[in-house]
Amino acid sequence: AARIKREDPIEVILGNPPYAGHSANASVRREVGLTGAVKTVRTFIGSLIEDYKQLDGKPLGEKNPKWLQDDYVKFLRWGQWRLTQTGKGILAMITNHGYLDNPTFRGMRQQLMQMFDTLYVLDLHGNAKKKETCPDGARDENVFDIQQGVALGVFSKAQGTGRRGVNHSDLWGTRGSKYDALAAGTIDT
Repeated sequence: AARIKREDPIEVILGNPPYAGHSANASVRREVGLTGAVKTVRTFIGSLIEDYKQLDGKPLGEKNPKWLQDDYVKFLRWGQWRLTQTGKGILAMITNHGYLDNPTFRGMRQQLMQMFDTLYVLDLHGNAKKKETCPDGARDENVFDIQQGVALGVFSKAQGTGRRGVNHSDLWGTRGSKYDALAAGTIDT
């Protein structure tokens, strides 16, 4: 299994990674040299995340980029990197929805749009931290028993095809109505 994950082309990556703003998966590690000097070294994923701190090749200038260290961001970035190795594929995850509109994620959004031909994003909202409500003022509920809003993302890259676009939709309402819509819906609807 390790050899296959390391060497064989992977064309589909899907999951529901953890949402942890204070990740236990380090992006940097501290190393002590022979002289006792301590230096900070980026881990593999830490190096990949650096791409998300750029916009048009220039630093974002964020004063607090810590949200780019969230585990779901690392999973998305690893999936993006892995499909780059294969040259085509689909990355599909249900994640925190913070990357959709938070300014800290400008570089991440640009990277995803540059890599993938077609992006489908369904914002399921339900963010209790933001006290989200439906556009008509009714109560908006989360599809999970968590406070953080949720989004479904399906990003595809085909060899030799051009950009087909970003498809974004919102789903508001009660948990039950969201479940019903998700069960009845397709990627086209």
